[in-house]
Amino acid sequence: MKILENIVKNTKEKLLKKKNVLSLEEIKLQLKGLDLIQGRFKESLLNKEEAIIAEIKKASPSAGIISESFDPIHKANEYQKLGAAALSVLTEEDFFMGSNQNLKDVRAISSLPILRKDFIVDEYQIYESKLIGADCILLIASILSDEEIKDFIATAKDLKLDYLIEVHNLDELQRVEHYEDALIGVNNRNLKTFEVDINNSIKLKESFKGDNIFIAESGIKNRKDIDYLKKSGIKIFLIGESLMRGDFS
Repeated sequence: MKILENIVKNTKEKLLKKKNVLSLEEIKLQLKGLDLIQGRFKESLLNKEEAIIAEIKKASPSAGIISESFDPIHKANEYQKLGAAALSVLTEEDFFMGSNQNLKDVRAISSLPILRKDFIVDEYQIYESKLIGADCILLIASILSDEEIKDFIATAKDLKLDYLIEVHNLDELQRVEHYEDALIGVNNRNLKTFEVDINNSIKLKESFKGDNIFIAESGIKNRKDIDYLKKSGIKIFLIGESLMRGDFS
């Protein structure tokens, strides 16, 4: 079974357990008592000549342990001082060694808007994202049907969450390009093989006619890569491993 299929299967199994601990109805009740404000993730990236979404993650299936001395609060502060426009926090527990608590801890100390990076397959996770303090959710086109994407976007809008739709190929891009309010992210890493090619962002940007915020994700290792992507009109970059390792230059 492919890694992505394993992650999705594991996510669905864990959701059954989570719902027994805290039901969707209980989450909705908690949210009802809050003043739901619009997420600021999209706003933080609008009209920028260049912006970095800095990712906080301890590990990944392709890289293994990225940070032995993982400290999400320290990293969030570091990213803010470096001028990141927004943050991405991994919350998937078993393959990326993330947690909801990491996002909550970062939310408590950082004024930067936060993308919850996880494998959303159920509306439960969208309500949960709002409750833990996310500004934006990730919707991965390859693991969702057209109907699921439509329904999940409607839920996100109701909760005043921004939403980033992640694609990897032209077929996925064409499935979602009509969502004018979406942020469109191109994952340069094939989630089925985990091979990386930053030219994937360039290829899809050339095929994209919309005005959506367009984000290059994965495989961006240095300033040279950013300058290369900017030549094709890509201005927003989600960077994880090289920043986590301190290798970005």
